[in-house]
Amino acid sequence: MLSIDNIKKLKTLEHWFQNADWEDNVPWNRNEPLAFCGVTGSGKTATVTKFCAAQSNRLYFSFRNLTADIAPTIFSSQHPEIFSSHCDNWSSFFGALKDHFAGKYHVLAFDALDDRNDRDDFLKELADYMAGYDYRSPFVILPLRKHDFLTMPHYYSYLSSYMPADLRRSFPKMTDEDRMRLYSITGGLTGLLSLYDEGLPFNENLKDFCRRDSQFARYGSDILHEQFRSPESYSGILAAIASGKQRLSDIAAFAGYSNKKCGIYLQALCDAGFVSTKKERSEDRRSTTRYYFDSGYMALWAKFLMTQQVESIADDMALCTQVNDYINLTLVPDHFRRLCIRWFFNRREKYETHGHSFIEELHEHNNYNFDHIYGSGKRKCFLKIWTDLDGRHGSKEYQTLEERSVQINPFYHNEYFFFSIHRFKDALWAISKQCDNVHLVEARFLSY
Repeated sequence: MLSIDNIKKLKTLEHWFQNADWEDNVPWNRNEPLAFCGVTGSGKTATVTKFCAAQSNRLYFSFRNLTADIAPTIFSSQHPEIFSSHCDNWSSFFGALKDHFAGKYHVLAFDALDDRNDRDDFLKELADYMAGYDYRSPFVILPLRKHDFLTMPHYYSYLSSYMPADLRRSFPKMTDEDRMRLYSITGGLTGLLSLYDEGLPFNENLKDFCRRDSQFARYGSDILHEQFRSPESYSGILAAIASGKQRLSDIAAFAGYSNKKCGIYLQALCDAGFVSTKKERSEDRRSTTRYYFDSGYMALWAKFLMTQQVESIADDMALCTQVNDYINLTLVPDHFRRLCIRWFFNRREKYETHGHSFIEELHEHNNYNFDHIYGSGKRKCFLKIWTDLDGRHGSKEYQTLEERSVQINPFYHNEYFFFSIHRFKDALWAISKQCDNVHLVEARFLSY
């Protein structure tokens, strides 16, 4: 299963490969590899293997479950048409490749390299291999979670996960509410979305997901083992955040670590994209760092699946209700708000007053029932995000909010952004068509 972004990247790879003139058509030096990045489950391997399968001069190799010492022997044994004998080092491996292709353009993909700590010799020989071509250098792709460890010059491209707009195309039979639920518990990762059976209702899929032996439930454990040498060290921290602990000292006390050691583990979780931080001011105006789950899947897994004691959550009605409430009342609102804010800021330059960046006006929130108000010179942007899974919103709600907003700023200096998981009522669409400064955004159309 490939997301819209995976498909776009696949077409881009094809475009780059087919163009003979690298200087004009490829955005990096021809003697550098492409780091094809994305989190586990984002579809890196699926995209690259599909690209490599299209032609015989495109070779795919994976370091998964291999040491770098044995890898050249295994890789060379897979292609007897290229290697007359097994290679026991990287020098002979790349030497045989150079003899076989003899200057012909080709693709080499090396997957799961970031799982290896013994990769220095490989990277050195790879750099020498690519530097040995004056023209038509091989197209080398490295599917990676992160590219920071690469010491050689390289170009990188990140894969985006599914967005709600992508889900609408891929799951056309689902309701808007269920698509948002699915997005919230999977983060839009293709590896998790591919487990969803559209022939079954969402709740039936959720029951299958929450079985102790399901692939969905095992994904959390698998990804921790991929990312960390001692994944069990992080369990207590994840459980602490899942129980509502947000400050470093509280998380450390819950997990049984010193603040310093807990801070190191938390930073690793942040770097992996599981946890994020937010600076908040307490009542005495002190700045406090709080930790939250960045991934909806990880939040659900840590709270209910990581230490699951029953065969299936569906067997425990009380627990089943807790899971559904957590998705509907916590994960869905949280992820929808984040998507809306990201959508707005990706387009903010269009609405900023020349010479003035947006500043959030926090003091207005409680008085006027908007979720966010941003000021830029004389212009203000009012954001209202409806996160409820019931009901549709229309002109009545708009009129109330508009009346309150003009108490702050004249109507013609304002931009209004209304976000909803549901479809807006026709009356509100009519207002939006009449007023250029009233913008309606439904979840089914949200994209980057």
